[in-house]
Amino acid sequence: MTWANEPSGFSEGIIGFVYKIIEEDTGMIYFGIKQVQKRIRRKPLKGTKRVRICYVESDWRTYNTSSPIMQEKLSKHPENYRKIIMRCCTSKTELKAFEAYFQLEYYVAGDWDKLYNEVINLRLRIR
Repeated sequence: MTWANEPSGFSEGIIGFVYKIIEEDTGMIYFGIKQVQKRIRRKPLKGTKRVRICYVESDWRTYNTSSPIMQEKLSKHPENYRKIIMRCCTSKTELKAFEAYFQLEYYVAGDWDKLYNEVINLRLRIR
C-alpha cells in the first residue's frame, strides 16, 4: 500500500508529514505523524571523544501506523484502507500542531465518532 499525495522528493527542511488513513467501507479515519529522517548516533572518530550524529531516511515509505488497533486492521485487510499525506512540515512542533488541528476539526464538527484516534495528546515546544 503506497501513500497518496506522495511527493517525488522531500525538499530541504521538511522533517515529516501528517497523514490520514481512511477505512473505505466505514469511512472511519485515523490521523498520525511520521518523520522522514531518523537520527543515528555513531562512534567518535579516532582521536576524538564527541559522538557523531547523522541523519538517514526513515522507513516512511513502508510505514503504516503506530496505533496497535490500526496495525491489526491494516494487516488483515490492507486493500480496505487508503493512506494520504495531508501536510509536510518543517518542525516537530508543526507536525504535532497540525495533527491535533486535523483531529480537532472533527471534534468541533461533532464527528468525533468517525475517528480511530482516542486521545488528542498535544505538547508543543513554542520556543
